[in-house]
Amino acid sequence: MNKNIATVSLKEFTHKETSVFHYVAADNNEALYQKAAHRRNDHFLFIFQKNGQSKIVVDFREVELHANSFICILPGQVHYTASVKAGTEAWLMTTGTAMLNKKQRSVFEENYFNYQPIIIEKPTGLFINECLELFVSSQNLHIAEEVGRSLANASISLFAQVYQQAGPEQVLFSRKHIITKQFKHLLLRNFKAYKTAADFAGQLHISPSYLSEAVKATTGFTVSYWAQQMVMTEAKRLLYATEKTVKEIAHELGFDDPAYFNRYFSNAEKVSPLQFRKGYRE
Repeated sequence: MNKNIATVSLKEFTHKETSVFHYVAADNNEALYQKAAHRRNDHFLFIFQKNGQSKIVVDFREVELHANSFICILPGQVHYTASVKAGTEAWLMTTGTAMLNKKQRSVFEENYFNYQPIIIEKPTGLFINECLELFVSSQNLHIAEEVGRSLANASISLFAQVYQQAGPEQVLFSRKHIITKQFKHLLLRNFKAYKTAADFAGQLHISPSYLSEAVKATTGFTVSYWAQQMVMTEAKRLLYATEKTVKEIAHELGFDDPAYFNRYFSNAEKVSPLQFRKGYRE
């Protein structure tokens, strides 16, 4: 353990913008579930599991993947593999943030707290599988980079479409939906500085009441709920994966008073920060 959460760089996998790996588990591997040190990526990780059964942990939530399951792990989210059954087959695609256009990033960011995998319909799954196979072939045959980039983008577009289709129906370009997307975009990047509806509304140049109304109508939850989810998630990451003191973590997350942060955390999690650290590491 140290003072910072380990960050895995895309450069560790490839010198290119995207890497695709076809994984097949030869044996059962339950021994992986040992609460290894959490790590976070500086890139997107797309997991498309064709068959079998596996379990991963994303931001302290266990996620089970089965046949035709898909999940996106975003930059900053911490995760590790818990177990993999023999014969499990999956595609792992890592790609830099620059490979995604604004619309694609927005789709995945809107689902930042959606830890449930999406089940992909078989025809779509077959198409995605073909795209990924062609991408690997293009790399092996040293075909022009533009071809690989197009195949990678096609796969990302299909993954984004899967997320969109699985989500609740939205009124196209409704004002409240647009405001909620802007709020979530702002939240992911500024949760350490902004905590209240007034903070976010000021940046979006609207009234706090209208922001609260839009977010509640679109998501079913309040602005304060989403702000708390983001703060608590990062707090738990830091408590588990680093040796920072509660005071240091409070300061990093924008709390001037460590005692208030302690109460904030305890009220949300029903245990104190130090109790959470001790309990989760055991």
